[in-house]
Amino acid sequence: MSYDILFQQALSLHEAGQLAAAEQIYRQILETAPEQPDVLNLLGLVAQAKGVQSEACGLFSRALKAAPDRAPYYFNLAFSFKLDNKPLEALENLQKALALDPGIAAAYDEIALIYEQLGQIDKARENWKKALETDKSLISARANLARSRRHESKALAIEELEQAASACPDAAVVWYYLSQLYLETNQDAKAWNAAGRAKELAPASDEARVVLGQLALREKQTEKAKIYFEKAVLLNPQNIAALLGLADVLSRQDDPAAEEKYKRVLELDPKNFNAHANYADLLYRQKRLTEALEEYRAAVILNPRSAEVSNNLAVILRDQQEYDQALGLLFNALALNPGLEEISVNLLETLTLYAAENQEEALKIAEKWFKNTPENVFAEHALKALRGEEVADNKIFSAKYFEHFADNYELVVKNLGYSAPLAMGELAGTVVGSVVDLGCGTGLVGEIIKSPQNHLTGVDLAQKMLDAAARKGIYDRLVKADAVEFLQQHPEFDWIFAADVAGYLGNLEPMIAAAKGKRLVFSVEKWCGAEDYKLSVSGRYQHKAEYVENLLTKYGFRDIVKKETVLRQENGQAVEGIIFYGK
Repeated sequence: MSYDILFQQALSLHEAGQLAAAEQIYRQILETAPEQPDVLNLLGLVAQAKGVQSEACGLFSRALKAAPDRAPYYFNLAFSFKLDNKPLEALENLQKALALDPGIAAAYDEIALIYEQLGQIDKARENWKKALETDKSLISARANLARSRRHESKALAIEELEQAASACPDAAVVWYYLSQLYLETNQDAKAWNAAGRAKELAPASDEARVVLGQLALREKQTEKAKIYFEKAVLLNPQNIAALLGLADVLSRQDDPAAEEKYKRVLELDPKNFNAHANYADLLYRQKRLTEALEEYRAAVILNPRSAEVSNNLAVILRDQQEYDQALGLLFNALALNPGLEEISVNLLETLTLYAAENQEEALKIAEKWFKNTPENVFAEHALKALRGEEVADNKIFSAKYFEHFADNYELVVKNLGYSAPLAMGELAGTVVGSVVDLGCGTGLVGEIIKSPQNHLTGVDLAQKMLDAAARKGIYDRLVKADAVEFLQQHPEFDWIFAADVAGYLGNLEPMIAAAKGKRLVFSVEKWCGAEDYKLSVSGRYQHKAEYVENLLTKYGFRDIVKKETVLRQENGQAVEGIIFYGK
């Protein structure tokens, strides 16, 4: 078969999207004409479409060696350099293309995009204007120029893009850019419409599907988001945003394939902050701490102003008993985002652990923290705990503290060997009648004592805890309230349970007085000092057995049973406690 016939056959297959078949014929032609520039260029385009940019660049370079005056070859080479994250090489070859043919408007457009990527917005806009001077109908240049206004004002960018959409309603790129900006400015309904319009105009658009996936995630439509991201990756295996979105969805679903997707993103873009940070989160959940530490450190280097990553890195360092480094990172995170309460919770816990080896230094740090942020309830609690002073009103602290822990509370207490609910259930035996579970949390006590013979009410200050308890379907009623205040206002119960509540009260007299005449089952951490109770460095109160027994006797409890037990493990040490049952 002649060269011309083979070439036309390959070209037809190429245009029809049958790249593998076209490539086979191109390579067959090269066996007899190894340096044929048109064939080398077309093979380069095949490699470019396959995402093998190093091979594409080699083929384009060979084509240019054989035909150095072909401007389109320089343009194609530049585009592969761009896809391979080599903007300077791309810029050089675009300029060479324009030197040969100043009429390539798309080259100005691409040059402008590179300057924008390099942060040189003025040069970018200068080249978009040149592109439009060369070809007024080049809608991508108009869209890019309008989108660039977001650097000063997203509202202005949206206004100019909306004007472009009115003038060119069938331009998919305009609707795509609008969908991005609507998404960024929380105009979700408009974003859905714009992204849908972009997908309708360009059915093979991977980018519009990414926006649709991000919108679906925002609305917690996880499966829908997954479908959008998967289709985007299928359309363009090099789409980093789609790969990252899919990795995040899979990570939330604990799908092992998430790790592969994160690694692929980092192959394509080694400096992708979100990929490092989110992959680190995945590794941390899998308890692969050394690997997580490496990824968090990479993320911090890329973005030292991310409070969340500094916080997460600190948690791992704290687990490895690197308290100095952990505290430094946490205070840095707090300065970056004072409103993120998780940081304050972690500071409190890290100071508590640090105090076990250096209480004097931990106290100095707590004093400075409270001095700088006296309104921070966690700073106040840390200082009081390290000084061993009583907290006047612990309600706000308790509510905030347990709101933070609600999502992974059961995993945490399981790892600590938390045994109070089971011990309380064993001591109480069969529970019949109306029952209130004070400080019910996620329902660990309720799971043990609930039966068809009782009516169970759960009370907690943290709404997230109540939400978790509600999902179990074991409570007949759930109430957001302070435990003692609720008990004082509702004396109708037959049974009162309070697991791990005393640790946040200190003075137990109000609770025990309100429980007079009922069956009361509760736990305390054991204290053997001279005081009736004491705020420990852990931030929880410990109580003397004699103090509790005297209060129970004072308020008419006669059949008092107590059982000493290990409530949980903390910092490798057993936390000794007592379960009391009075009636």
